[in-house]
Amino acid sequence: MDSTSFLGSPLRPTVGKPPLSQLAQSLPKLTKETELQKLLADEKMRSQMHKTNFMQLKEEHKRLQEENAQLEEEIRRTVEESKIVQEKYKSLYEESRKELADKHTMIEEYRNKVLTPQRFEVIQMQIRDELENAYREKMQRKEMEMEEYRKLNNSMKQELNFVKSEYEHSRIESQRLVEELKLQYDAEVSNLRKEREVTINRIYAEGKNAQLHLKIKGLISEIEEVRAEREKCEMDYETVTRTHNKQITEQLASLKSLEAERESLRKQVENLQRDMTGSTDSYNKLLGKLHDLEKENMVLKNRADEVQHKSKLDVTNLKMDMLKQRGDLERDRDKLSNVIDDLRTKLDITKHNIQQQEQMLVEKEREAVRRVQAAREEEFAKFSEVENEKLELETKLHEIERRKMDEEAHRQAERERMEEKIRAAHEVKDTAEKELLVYKTKLAHQQSLMDQLDRERSENSELKSKVAKLEMDLNQYLGSEHDITDNNIRLRNQNELLREELKLTKEQYNKAHDNHERILAQCKAANADENTQLEMRVHELEEKLSQVNKKYNKAVLIYKKLKKRSSKVIENLKDQHQIMEAKMEELELEKKTLAACVPQDTYKNLQKQWKELFRRHSQFRHIICSGALQQVPIGDMSFASVTLPMDASAFANYSFNDQERKHQEDLRILRQKLDLLDDNQKQQLEDLQEVAHSTFKNTLPEYDDIDGIEKTDLEKNSTSTSPVPS
Repeated sequence: MDSTSFLGSPLRPTVGKPPLSQLAQSLPKLTKETELQKLLADEKMRSQMHKTNFMQLKEEHKRLQEENAQLEEEIRRTVEESKIVQEKYKSLYEESRKELADKHTMIEEYRNKVLTPQRFEVIQMQIRDELENAYREKMQRKEMEMEEYRKLNNSMKQELNFVKSEYEHSRIESQRLVEELKLQYDAEVSNLRKEREVTINRIYAEGKNAQLHLKIKGLISEIEEVRAEREKCEMDYETVTRTHNKQITEQLASLKSLEAERESLRKQVENLQRDMTGSTDSYNKLLGKLHDLEKENMVLKNRADEVQHKSKLDVTNLKMDMLKQRGDLERDRDKLSNVIDDLRTKLDITKHNIQQQEQMLVEKEREAVRRVQAAREEEFAKFSEVENEKLELETKLHEIERRKMDEEAHRQAERERMEEKIRAAHEVKDTAEKELLVYKTKLAHQQSLMDQLDRERSENSELKSKVAKLEMDLNQYLGSEHDITDNNIRLRNQNELLREELKLTKEQYNKAHDNHERILAQCKAANADENTQLEMRVHELEEKLSQVNKKYNKAVLIYKKLKKRSSKVIENLKDQHQIMEAKMEELELEKKTLAACVPQDTYKNLQKQWKELFRRHSQFRHIICSGALQQVPIGDMSFASVTLPMDASAFANYSFNDQERKHQEDLRILRQKLDLLDDNQKQQLEDLQEVAHSTFKNTLPEYDDIDGIEKTDLEKNSTSTSPVPS
């Protein structure tokens, strides 16, 4: 650096001056260059400091974001854990409550299962009353139904006689009409029958197609419904299997605990039953009651046999009557269908005849018109004959009109008569259909009666089996009579022991129940305390989170402000740096121009001077290293003076006051500019440090240590960047 500064220094050749004067002229420029280099180094250090501060702020911002996310996750976990704990306690409480209810129900069931002689008598009386009431109600129902069937049968017979009479009357009239019209319309009937068969086949085919289409649509809809139901069933089956598996796993444990209790209670119940059945008083009562039951059973058997026999006879009679009525109804239905078909054919024939007669009338009217026209033509030739013929024709016309009116009246009467017959046939058809519906309902009712009879038979067989079982029980009781008398005393002793054991078990159960209730109360209290603690913890965490969010928002605002300020400072520094670079470029250009302006002779002289200056510079370095320096104050600054070993009288002949003044003024102006720039930068740094310190001190307690470290770094940098007196 020293060599390049000496080479690049803008030294002008001074002819006739010694090299010391040139050295004195180049010294102020060298000092300017060194100061500029120091300023650049200071600016670089400050920019690096700003960069490090910005990176630290960025890292702290990331760390704050991570801490905020961790706090949110902790809050969410605590909330989830509290929910899980509450659900567990709820499930445990419900399970314990269910177990208590199940145990209570089991105890009540076992209590109810224990048989006493009074209860046994009550059960026997109930069974007897139920059987008697059932048979009485059935007998009353059957009698009522028999009366209803008799009434219906009488009404049906009357209706049948009436229908038969009407049918015979209509049949006679139809035969008469058929005999009258058969000879006239045989050919037309054959043609119409052929057409009717064709149309019937077509209609039947269309009806079949329509029915098939409807069936297909119904089947498609049923398939869709079945699919939907199958999917629903699958979903329900899955849910049911899951719940069933859970219930099985839950109930297996309860079953294991209940099985031991059941066995012990079963033993107790068996012993109690033996004790009950072993008492002599109850045994005598049971014998008397059993004899009474046998008598009643025999009476009921006889009644049941009689009722069965009567019901069988009634059913067979009803079946025979129904078969007869069904055959008669089918015959009547076939006859009525034939009559309806014949009436339809007659209607078609009459319609055809009416059309033909109308055509004949039209033709006759045309012929009459023609005759009138012919008469008018002959009128001119034979006036007298025409008048006579006219009179004859008028008479004929009157007769034709009269005949026409008579024929129309006769046709109208025939039409009305046929319509009345059709109406009567329709009414007969409607009545027959109604009767068919009535018979169908009666058949359904009879089938229901048959089903009831079958049920009663099955019930009767069940009762017989029960009676047989009772007889077997009686035999067993008779066989075990001698054993019971021997074991009576032993069972009494066992009864007393069992009573004592029951008392002990009741006391143990009460103790266990009290302990269980106490544990439940403790669990409830613990749950309540834990819930309150968790709620307090949640509130605290929410408050902390709100505080952290507020601090985070403040830090973000401060960070934005700092970012704006630092961006402004960086822009100013960039501008200053660009200005300094422009100045350096100008100085380099000046150096180049000065180097280009130097001639060859001056270059040689300057090279010699440079060698001499290099030698003196080495001496100067040696003196500085040896420590022979003194402070020489020049204006506001102090510079080091070298005590050279040469004579001081060598500088007496050279006066450079003017150059020294200019140099001092330039130095003063440059020093003022540098001081102003340094003060501004220090003020900006202090503002930034105060703002950052105030924000991060509130948010992070660890920032105090960082702040102290930064202060020490700044002090070191200020000491290192302070201008060293040269």
